[in-house]
Amino acid sequence: MEFLLDALKDSVILVPFLLGAYILIEFLETLTSNSLKPSRLKSPLAPVFGSVFGLLPQCGFSVVATDLFSQKKITMGTLIAIFIATSDEALPLLIIAPEKVIYLAPLLLIKFFYAIIIGYSVDGIFKLITKKKNKSDNAFIKTDKTNLEENNNHKEAHLEDSLFHSTEENENDESSDEHCHIGCCGHSIEEEKKEHWAHRYLLHPALHTLKIFAYILIVNIAFSGLIALIGEESLMNFLNSGTFIAPIFSVLIGLIPNCASSIVLTELFIKGGLSFGALLAGLSCNAGLGLIVLIKQNKSIKQNLSIIGILIASSLILGYATILIMMLF
Repeated sequence: MEFLLDALKDSVILVPFLLGAYILIEFLETLTSNSLKPSRLKSPLAPVFGSVFGLLPQCGFSVVATDLFSQKKITMGTLIAIFIATSDEALPLLIIAPEKVIYLAPLLLIKFFYAIIIGYSVDGIFKLITKKKNKSDNAFIKTDKTNLEENNNHKEAHLEDSLFHSTEENENDESSDEHCHIGCCGHSIEEEKKEHWAHRYLLHPALHTLKIFAYILIVNIAFSGLIALIGEESLMNFLNSGTFIAPIFSVLIGLIPNCASSIVLTELFIKGGLSFGALLAGLSCNAGLGLIVLIKQNKSIKQNLSIIGILIASSLILGYATILIMMLF
């Protein structure tokens, strides 16, 4: 049972560093929250703004962004950019891992620019589909001018709704629909801004640290148990033998709508069980609780499957491309 003590020691050592990281994150979230306005997520630069805020390791932004999408206030491209940029608990874990912290900047930069590229690509493709469908429909319309205008208006409204572009309704009253968004620790995201400073900057980070500590302890116990059972060298050889299967494994874990998935992926990477490319693939499709909210709030199954499909495909492409590049250089 010595491996249990080793796992406990390895996990306890991280607690003060995690607490410090989450306190810092709360301050950063406060400083940036005023910059997050729905109007910015409607502008032509929306995928850029979404990617920036997606990089912040907070549990609530993907939830809020998904709700905005379900209300048709942001495009599909912007939502996917946010999902790809989101890394959940990976950032604080990499910050406190001395041997892996050098990967933090490349991780953030790659995910940021890749999220922007995919976001604009998705919106561009749907705009192109809209134009082609309009031309095709107009070619078959043979009616008087009044009916033609009515048909076009109806089709444009329908296409705009189906292709996930924001509507003009309630543009000047963005707070008309209030929702209570619940973060990964069960706290209200909106109410958090009204809390006493001690609750926000001490209690919430402490509770979050304890929850993450519990996940890390479970992962460490499982990993230490496997090492004790089959040996460290044998385990590492097994994990690294499936270089081209690892991204698929990572993506499947990343799709789990919980902060535990990003913890498992990052801990495996820190311990040498995953390559950087596989880590990128898993974290790029990890949207925290966003996918749960998407399925719950957005009633279109076709839209939801499209988003999940694009997320999986783009994550796998990024993961395999990174692995190949690192093998060549």
